[in-house]
Amino acid sequence: MLAVWSWFTLWLYLHILTVIVAFGPTFAFPLMSAYAGKHPEAAPTVVHLVDRIEARMTLPIAVVVPFLGLALIFSGHIDLWHSTWLLIAIPLYIVAFFFALLVQARNSARLVRAIGSMPPGPPPEGAAGPPPEIAALTKKLQLGGTFLTVMIVVILLLMVWRPGECFTGVPC
Repeated sequence: MLAVWSWFTLWLYLHILTVIVAFGPTFAFPLMSAYAGKHPEAAPTVVHLVDRIEARMTLPIAVVVPFLGLALIFSGHIDLWHSTWLLIAIPLYIVAFFFALLVQARNSARLVRAIGSMPPGPPPEGAAGPPPEIAALTKKLQLGGTFLTVMIVVILLLMVWRPGECFTGVPC
């Protein structure tokens, strides 16, 4: 069977690919953080790695995602103002993106600096946990990560489910 290629198909594949590359790794962040919690000697490496993935991959690629979405809207002749799923998903994406950029990325950079200022090696004997500043930043990053994960999953569900439209892509 010969596939029919169009601009819409190209933009769709690129849009899906950029979403997977940008946000896929973020679902591993909680596992990486849990590992760092159980192995404090690995915490500096894990924190730097998560920060680097976020700064050099997730956020830059997340900038491209809406432009590919716009290409889909135009090439697919989608009526934005009558597409409930897009009218919900677009503001959610904007909120998630700016939260990641202005809150999460800053807290991540602060955690990198805080961990970098600690003396190298394992924590001192008898230490009940990380220093208070690091514990507070870690908690903020966990809560922010949970918020962003929920936002991405909701947006993904909206993109797949497309409430208010029939299977043909035409409003019911």
